[in-house]
Amino acid sequence: MGARIDIGIDGGGTGCRVALSVAGGPMTETRGGPANIVSDPAGAEAAIRLALTEALAARGLGLDALADARICAGLAGARLPGEADRFAIRLPFLAYVVDDSVTALEGALEGAEGTLASLGTGSFFIRKAGGAVRHIGGWGFRLGDEGSAAWAGRMALSLALQVEDGRLPPDPLAAALVEATPPHPVLWAQEARPGDFAQLVRIVFRHVSSPIAARVQAAVLGALVDGLAEVGHRPGEPLVVTGGLGEMLGPHLPDGLRADLRPPAGRPLDGALRLARALP
Repeated sequence: MGARIDIGIDGGGTGCRVALSVAGGPMTETRGGPANIVSDPAGAEAAIRLALTEALAARGLGLDALADARICAGLAGARLPGEADRFAIRLPFLAYVVDDSVTALEGALEGAEGTLASLGTGSFFIRKAGGAVRHIGGWGFRLGDEGSAAWAGRMALSLALQVEDGRLPPDPLAAALVEATPPHPVLWAQEARPGDFAQLVRIVFRHVSSPIAARVQAAVLGALVDGLAEVGHRPGEPLVVTGGLGEMLGPHLPDGLRADLRPPAGRPLDGALRLARALP
């Protein structure tokens, strides 16, 4: 048996990354294409395999080296019933497959107990305490993702239409949002993806004095505070808030929560590698 090989994999709809370490040494990192295990498991497998092959080749290794490797893959969608097992079975190597929120928590807190709130295009809350992990949210744009950038963008555009109706007073943010969603917000929304709605938040933050912007920021902050309470976060526990929107709102948290804030110790990919190293 050769030197121990540990591999962490981070994957989602925008791409995948692989981190490989031999004998506990330096990390080799590679990137690959989209790895959505729910909508395109075959494509996800191909993207992960290619990125993994490149990482192995960079260390002078072939796919046969995977026989004795310890591998953890944190993949978006693996929290859905049966998805982690289904994808693990189709991989040509043995891997511990978990939801990417688990590896994000592991990376952010380096295995310590505490809470992670992620407010990016989507959102989720996850907390580790007493050896148990509780996860809420992360159900996607159509059914959840409260407090996320996509959720906030949709809310802002909805309020802009209320201005158009005369239900709210004129607001420069409303005009900017309508201009950014041609030919009309309703028609634009029919084809828009969550990421498109999330981009509207950039416009919101360029109009911070707008009444609509104030309502959106208050709603997002409320969703963040509610999510932390619902996941069970307790004062004094370490708290990491990530994602572009989360990082902007962190300083606006109530004093008690702001005192708990910590910068993330690492990335989801670092968490996946850490979990791989913990495998027997």
